Amino acid sequence: MLCLVWCWLRLSHEIRILFVKISPNRYTESVQFRSNKLEFGWCSSRFTRYAQFYVMKSSRTFTVLLLSVAISSYALAENVPVFIWGKSSVSYVPALPQYATSEFAALVESQVNAETFTVVFVEEQLSTEDLTLCKLNTQTCFRNLAKEERKSYLPNVQEPLAAFENVQSVDMFEDGNLSEEIVPQGGAAVIVSLRGNDFASHDALISNLYNRLREKSKNILAIYTGKTTSFRYSTLIRRTRQVKQDTTEVTRTVLTAPNDFIIAYESFKAGSDEQTPTEVVLTSATKSNDNKTDENFQIDIAGPSGQLKLNFMLAQGSWEIVGVAYDNVPYYLRHRVHVNQHFSYHCNRLEYYTADHKSQIVFEEVQLQPFFEENVEKFDFGDSWDCVGFTSPGILTGLFLVAIFIIIGSYGITWMMDIRTMDRYDDPKGKTITVTAAE
Repeated sequence: MLCLVWCWLRLSHEIRILFVKISPNRYTESVQFRSNKLEFGWCSSRFTRYAQFYVMKSSRTFTVLLLSVAISSYALAENVPVFIWGKSSVSYVPALPQYATSEFAALVESQVNAETFTVVFVEEQLSTEDLTLCKLNTQTCFRNLAKEERKSYLPNVQEPLAAFENVQSVDMFEDGNLSEEIVPQGGAAVIVSLRGNDFASHDALISNLYNRLREKSKNILAIYTGKTTSFRYSTLIRRTRQVKQDTTEVTRTVLTAPNDFIIAYESFKAGSDEQTPTEVVLTSATKSNDNKTDENFQIDIAGPSGQLKLNFMLAQGSWEIVGVAYDNVPYYLRHRVHVNQHFSYHCNRLEYYTADHKSQIVFEEVQLQPFFEENVEKFDFGDSWDCVGFTSPGILTGLFLVAIFIIIGSYGITWMMDIRTMDRYDDPKGKTITVTAAE
C-alpha cells in the first residue's frame, strides 16, 4: 500500500513540474539564441525537448505503478500445501511449482464423482516447513498421513479453500469432539476446522475421524491443508511449534516367552480388504512343544479375541520366520524375513496376507527376536535389523554408471598402452623403407 501511495504522489509531482516548466507566466525571461542576428525566445524545439523528457519519465512512473500493483496482488494471496488421499487408484498429478485456485478446483473435480464424499481438514496455519520439519521422538508428527499408500502432495496451492463454496463447516475440538455430526453423502463436501497447533494430535484425530467415515462410506476423498501459511519469506522467521509430549506418548506392548522369545509393538490389527482392520489385543506369549527341535520352534501369542502362531527356523547362523497363522488361517509375507542369529528384527509396518489377499494382519512399529540358545546370558533385544533395504534404486543406478565408466576407462588405457614407437625411419637419401605384413 505504501508503494502505491508513493508512486501516485511521485506521478502527481512530475505532472505538476511539467506544467510549470511550460507555463509562459513563470518563465518571463526568454532564452536568446543568436544566429545570423536573429533572436528567438521560447522556441518550439525547446518545448519539444521538455515534453519528450517528461513524457518518458512519466511512462517509467506508470510502469513502476503497474509492477507495484502486481506485486501487491501476489503478496496478498496465501499459498499453502495440500495433502490428498483416499482414492482407490492413483490419479495423474502434473508436477507444477504452483497451483492457482482454478487449477486446484479442476484437479479436485477430476478426482470425484456423484458418489464421492469430500472431507477437508483445515489448520489455521500450515506450511511446507511444518510438514517436513515437525518431529516427535525423531519421527515425523504426521505418522498416520505418511502411512497412506495412495496419496498426492501439492506443495504450493493458492487459496485452496476458495475451491469449496457453500459447503458444511464443522469445528473439531482438541478432545476429538465435533460441533455437529457429519453424515457422508455422495457429491457432498464438509470442511473440518482443527483447533490448536499440536500437529501430532491433529494427525491422530484426522486418522480416527477418517476411519469412522470410511466405515459409513467407502468412496471418500480426504484433503489436508491450511487457511494461511505459517512461514513468511519476507521476514525469514519461522514460528516454532511446541508439541505436547504428555498427550502424544506412544505406549508399546511387550510380550515375552522367558529365554525363548520377546516382541514389542505399538498395535496389532486384523481384518479384510472390505473392512478397515481393527485392533486386536494380545496378552501372552508361550513356546509350543509341537514340532520343537534345536533349530525349529513355534511361539503362540494369545489374546481374548484371537490367537497368533509364529514359526521360527535357525539355519547357517541366521533365523527366519517360516510360518504365520492367525486363528488357524495361514498368512504370508511378501518379503522374506532372514536375520542374523544374534540380531532382532524391526519394522514400522509388518503386513501378512492370506493366499487370496482378502484378509490381512498388521504389526505397527514391531520389534521381535527368538532365542535358540539354551542358556541366554542377556534376555533383551540385540542389534536391530531394519526392514528397509540396504540398496535403493538410486544406489544401484550409481553403481551401474560407475561400472560402465570403469569398463570404458580400462579399454582406453589398454589401447594407449598398446601404442608402439617407430624403430625405423625413412632416409630421404637412401632406399625406401619397406614394411612387411609380419611387421
